[in-house]
Amino acid sequence: MYWIMATEPQDDDEIIIYSTPPYIEAYDLSFEEGEKITSTYPEISLSYAKEPGDIFTDSLAAFGCNGLVLNNKVIQELHSLKINNIQYFDLRLIETTTKEENSGYKIANIVGAFNCLDIDKCVFETTSSGRIMFIEKMVFKELDESKLPEIFRLAEYLPLIVTSDRIKQAFEAKGFTGLVFCKPEEFSS
Repeated sequence: MYWIMATEPQDDDEIIIYSTPPYIEAYDLSFEEGEKITSTYPEISLSYAKEPGDIFTDSLAAFGCNGLVLNNKVIQELHSLKINNIQYFDLRLIETTTKEENSGYKIANIVGAFNCLDIDKCVFETTSSGRIMFIEKMVFKELDESKLPEIFRLAEYLPLIVTSDRIKQAFEAKGFTGLVFCKPEEFSS
């Protein structure tokens, strides 16, 4: 079984970062295309503001990074599961007031995008060019799990990440925060 995995804050005290790192903005980088990145990049810096009581989650809601922002515990678990279609890029978080640095996170680029939607059974809004903007009802076609990796991007809608049940179970057993899993038929954007 496959699940939709998303970074989603669960509490008001979780850190959410909306800004885009200058390096990502300057070079128009994206880590959510499902394609392998062959260039090397320096450590990417990202400034954020932290209020008293704010907490870091294991998967940070850092929307301007154009990819998943995962801490080292999650990355270590993915390595232990032998998930090898993810590239990691160094990220240094810098708090704007205190200048405190946190280098315990990386930007993850999931390599692989697969068509999974049963288009005739889905309900979604598209742009004039036919690109999906919002999904109201999602239905997967019959998937051959032996031919798919355990984590990948949904080719029809690249912001979405699809994971195996094994990854979901491992993440939930570890109690990782900042991530939610839902069945495809229960997802809407």
